[in-house]
Amino acid sequence: MKLRFLFSALFVALTACAAGSLLAQPEDERVFLLVSHPDMMDPNFARSVVLTVRADAGGPLGVILNQPTSVTLRDLYPDRDDVAKRDDVVFFGGPVQPDALLFAFRSATKPPQGLLVEDNIYISGNSAVLEELLRHPEHAEDQRFFVGYSGWADGQLEAEIEQGGWYVLPYDTAAVFAMDPRSMYEQLLRRATVPRMEAGASPRRLSMASAGSSRLQH
Repeated sequence: MKLRFLFSALFVALTACAAGSLLAQPEDERVFLLVSHPDMMDPNFARSVVLTVRADAGGPLGVILNQPTSVTLRDLYPDRDDVAKRDDVVFFGGPVQPDALLFAFRSATKPPQGLLVEDNIYISGNSAVLEELLRHPEHAEDQRFFVGYSGWADGQLEAEIEQGGWYVLPYDTAAVFAMDPRSMYEQLLRRATVPRMEAGASPRRLSMASAGSSRLQH
């Protein structure tokens, strides 16, 4: 499988949004999680969780966090000694540029080429950054590799959310590295659909709301 690295418009767009301000609602924040509706028909995004970054210009970009493939880093680079003992699974990041390799990783220092997501987590598609990551197999748990990425035209994602195709959750660092991708969708779907406790609501109102939600789920 021949892969190439992302240097061009994608990286420029990702980097441009790094300084964006956070607003009150998750869908208005610079970084957030998308959880597909159970009835999502697009096979690329069915039962998917997407780490999403909203660019200042153009539409949002992201990578799917819970679609591991059967391909490993060793499969991609069979002749490289620095991956010979690694068992990293490569994830399907999305349908855009499926021959491109991206990687999410945790770093205490800013890499020469990379988008700051939140905290000390970055996304990059730079070959020099990859070389540095592979020098530190002891940090493999804080590294994720993706083929392809997810992207939407300006206004497209907002329309899909409005039509009920996606639930929107605040960004959660645990989703990037700590959550089991096999159970991530169910875990975050429950989080997205659990009845919200309204401030000042009486116990009776909360009980009735919960009962109504339960009826809808049966």
